[in-house]
Amino acid sequence: MRRLELEFADDVRKLAERINEALGLGLDLGKVAFIRSRGSKGKAIARALALPSQWRFVLKPQVIYVVEVLSEKFDSMSCLDKMEVVLHELLHIPKSMSGGLRGHNYSEFRRIKKYRKALQELCLSADHEDWKGQS
Repeated sequence: MRRLELEFADDVRKLAERINEALGLGLDLGKVAFIRSRGSKGKAIARALALPSQWRFVLKPQVIYVVEVLSEKFDSMSCLDKMEVVLHELLHIPKSMSGGLRGHNYSEFRRIKKYRKALQELCLSADHEDWKGQS
């Protein structure tokens, strides 16, 4: 039986920072932890989680959200697909960073494809070699 392994995902943080800046999402990513899991049985490629206020108080008050990517599915994806997945997870986080999560009925989810050209340009930029698992 394989056990769940977790690690911080600096490469995903870098993707998120570039997306946040390029698309003007206005999120304070200092309040978001980015992690990678291995051995998860989840069906998702990635997920956004909001930490309950009690956990934030006890553990690390400045972190409100966690974005987790599942290594087995995420790491082998193309740059553009990774960008779309990370953007999707960031769209769950409201600009107010209030501790809640947006549902899939949020209008921006229907417009992810409109960001495709901007995401492609980010993938073509020369400074993305440090992104782990790029293809």
